Amino acid sequence: MHRWSGAVRVDGFPAGCPRSLNAKPIEGRARGLLRNLVLPFALALLASSIATTPCRAEIGDRWAKLERSFAVFDPIGRHIFQPIEETLPGLSLNGSYYLWSDFFVGGTHQVGFRNKDYRTPQSQNLLEIELTYRLSSGVEITSINHLLYDPAYNLQDADGLYATRVNDDFRFYDNGGRVARELYVSYRTPRLDVVVGKQQIAWGKMDGRFIDVINGIDSRESVQLESSDYEVRRMPAWMANVTYFFGAVSLNVLWIPDFEGDTTAAYGSPWFSPLIPPDDSVAVHDTGILDGWSNAFGDTILHARTPGWGPPNEHEYAVRLDVKMGALTWGLIYYYAWDRLPDEFIVGRGVDGEGVPHLTFERRHSRLQHYGLTADYATALSSVPVVGYLPLVLRVEALLTRGVRFTDYAKQDRARAGLVSSGLSKRDTLRAAVAFEFAFPMNTTVIFQPAFYVTFNWRDSFGTGFGGAVFDEWALAPLLFIERPIRATRDR
Repeated sequence: MHRWSGAVRVDGFPAGCPRSLNAKPIEGRARGLLRNLVLPFALALLASSIATTPCRAEIGDRWAKLERSFAVFDPIGRHIFQPIEETLPGLSLNGSYYLWSDFFVGGTHQVGFRNKDYRTPQSQNLLEIELTYRLSSGVEITSINHLLYDPAYNLQDADGLYATRVNDDFRFYDNGGRVARELYVSYRTPRLDVVVGKQQIAWGKMDGRFIDVINGIDSRESVQLESSDYEVRRMPAWMANVTYFFGAVSLNVLWIPDFEGDTTAAYGSPWFSPLIPPDDSVAVHDTGILDGWSNAFGDTILHARTPGWGPPNEHEYAVRLDVKMGALTWGLIYYYAWDRLPDEFIVGRGVDGEGVPHLTFERRHSRLQHYGLTADYATALSSVPVVGYLPLVLRVEALLTRGVRFTDYAKQDRARAGLVSSGLSKRDTLRAAVAFEFAFPMNTTVIFQPAFYVTFNWRDSFGTGFGGAVFDEWALAPLLFIERPIRATRDR
């Protein structure tokens, strides 16, 4: 698969980057939202109206031939995989190739603390090879492997791209954990599914992450990360995954002794925030900052042991109940988890020779409790202008998270003044979304999805925390997504 980054997104801002609209009254927000929806929906109706023109049959036949030519183009599968599968009955081989290519069309210049002296932020080439071997009826072993190389760090003479000095995974995968992405044994019957091994769990269906919180995620692209990338960006973990089906009800239980946190953008990577000091000219030579043992203000950072693979109280546990009632499906989840990003607890204070106070932080992962709700309702609208019959799926997801720790800059200031403080405040957060998914003719999908983020008992001195808005009490993020895939079905 050759995919150009951002080619299908028309929401106007990246997924996972909520915008605060607090400055406008609700009515004004609604009017502005409706105005913004007129053009995209008009385009969708125009595209679908092609199906009603007299030349529909001719256009449809040509398009179908073009799609078939893409769908059946598989020289490797035909000449390499197929002969191997015929030689080894029970073995199934699949492969995919992805290419993310981004280019800056503006000039190179200084942006905040970052030196944007490069035109290509990324050109990631990812090869995925999946092997599945059927041991017996209902029992299979699956291995999914990734090979990644991003030549952006080699093709350009850029002072602003030096993240590979800290973590070479930004350029290519060279360790077993990254290359051997998933490895698990599965046992499946009509009433029971058991999957044991290194795997990823995709609980959410939204464009964005709401109840999809089981695995950590590789956020090297920060807010540029798109929902279509989650399949290859989740961080698989070793776990036992058991699902039992009884009638219209299913119960899914997870035991996760492993822990895989989030990978974030780093100094010297193209998506690292230009608002975080120091300048690249300083950071590139400061090994303490690059290795995460100090910050730009001269504070010391210690690292606590990562949880997981210890006693049972360090493990993660999750349960999900789903019920199908005709056109309605709803579910409840509970997840006793660790925060994927560590919090910085203040554990000490000192004063340098010039009398400037400095703090000592310890990065620890905090316990979180997630309570989730999900629901899907399928229906159809009739007598829609131009389109006529229009299938619709209404989808809802919400996640209440207890015990989220926020950096509290007011408490940090008190700690620098000599008072005892952890520098953190604990709050509950809620993130939720409602999606209206329309199935237009010619396999065109249009999704309108308002998302809401809130931090309860928020303060102006707070930084960011899991599930809350970005440096704000609440945020509303309306998103519009239009998709027209070449293939009618997806492999996974």
